[in-house]
Amino acid sequence: MRTTTRPLAERIADATAGSPDVASVARAVFVTVARDVPFAFACLATTDPTSGLITRAYKSAPLPLGDEEFTAAEYGEPDLNQLVDIADRDVPVGVLSVDTDGHPERCRRLSAYMTPQFGFVDEIRLVCRSGGTTWAALGLYRRQGEPFFTAAEGAVVGAVHEVVAAATRNALFTDADAGAQGSRIPVVLVVDDTDRVTGMSAAAEELVDDLGGWDRGSLPAGVLAVAASARARDSLTTARVRARSGSWVVVQGLPLAGTAGQRSVVLTVERASAAVVGALTIAARGLTQREQDVVGLVLKGASTKAIAAALHLSPHTVQDHLKAVFAKLGVSSRRDLVARFAVA
Repeated sequence: MRTTTRPLAERIADATAGSPDVASVARAVFVTVARDVPFAFACLATTDPTSGLITRAYKSAPLPLGDEEFTAAEYGEPDLNQLVDIADRDVPVGVLSVDTDGHPERCRRLSAYMTPQFGFVDEIRLVCRSGGTTWAALGLYRRQGEPFFTAAEGAVVGAVHEVVAAATRNALFTDADAGAQGSRIPVVLVVDDTDRVTGMSAAAEELVDDLGGWDRGSLPAGVLAVAASARARDSLTTARVRARSGSWVVVQGLPLAGTAGQRSVVLTVERASAAVVGALTIAARGLTQREQDVVGLVLKGASTKAIAAALHLSPHTVQDHLKAVFAKLGVSSRRDLVARFAVA
């Protein structure tokens, strides 16, 4: 591990300041982190702030395959150091070799997929939270012949989750009002149990390209994540994804009848409504989850008394939350708040 005088978090904040998009954030994070924690490959993925699903992946170098096997492993059967588990840790970082006492091969995705396909033998995973909301995940990998990551390196990476989350969030919302643009007529895709597209409606190609395009013939990571999660959960799954055009897109997946975990999924992809974009924008302003709950009820026209009852708070506490919300959002009254964010 190599370190410099200034903390890594400070250097990442400087390197990502003013980044116009997440791709620029990812490049800056890779270069800056590598100075302290060398790696062979890295991936920064944006995540849906509500579901936590991966929505788009930015890689330090191309890989020869798409992301079908990755999403199937991530959202399928339980495995070691899955992102959903790391997210619950006080410091949301996992070092696979450390967490397995020097036996990272115990991780199914590593032994069955990443080592055979890419030669990766160890992994650091970081879930990036800001204001209690997850905006990104960072993965670092070393190949055969390289040393395992150490606990000290994991601690260095773990200390930067908030700054990486903030940089990602800010890049996603450089022009947040763009989200409601474009046609909201949904397109439909059907994928089989290997995520091969077996049917799609008109205009699907164009919308898939806007979500990141076909990676080695595969659907974008965000679409694959929804399909894999819907298949594993056997239920409707939703994620909001920022497209290349700047629009926000809602991806939903619903599994068809069949053997659990091995079934086709119907996917709908459509431009997000202004209401969805408004909710995302509120989350991006650094509000706590409780403050977001209060805002949501204000936008529905609830009184202070009704909000207090719904959230099991005192009216005084509700007013304190509203004062904090007004300060963070730069408004001075409920009327201003509703005018800015209440959308049909």
